[in-house]
Parts: sequence; structure tokens; C-alpha cells
Amino acid sequence: MKLISLDELIGNFQTYELRRSSQLKEENKRDRGLVLKALEDDRSNFDEEEIAMITRGFKKFFNKAKESTKRKNISKPRSNDRE
Repeated sequence: MKLISLDELIGNFQTYELRRSSQLKEENKRDRGLVLKALEDDRSNFDEEEIAMITRGFKKFFNKAKESTKRKNISKPRSNDRE
């Protein structure tokens, strides 16, 4: 059984951590290399104007829902207001 000093053990551990982190960075770089291209589908049933109209409708809907939620929260009495 080999005994090592605490300083040597800490040094070995730091070296291990540095090597491990650099390996993880390399793995992340390799993963980024894979890029998938989106294909344009000509079979779409909607043209750009229809998609824009639908998007505007969703935005209006969500804004109205957000406003009504705010109004409900304002109209609710707080427990501190009752005292």
C-alpha cells in the first residue's frame, strides 16, 4: 500500500478535474458538429398571409387572457386589506 501526502492527493484530484472538464468540453464541441437541416415542405396548406393572420389572432387571444388575469388579481382583496 502506497501512502501519499495530502498535498499530493489534492494535486492529483485537481489534475483529474481539469482533464475531465476538458474532455467534457471536447465532447460538447463534437456534439455541436451535428447539424440537421430543415427541409421546406411545399405541401403546406397555409400561405404566409394565413400564418400571419393566425399568429395575430393568437397574440390577441393571449393578450386578452393576460389582461383579464391581471384584472382578476387586482379586484381580489388581499388578506392584509381586510384587517
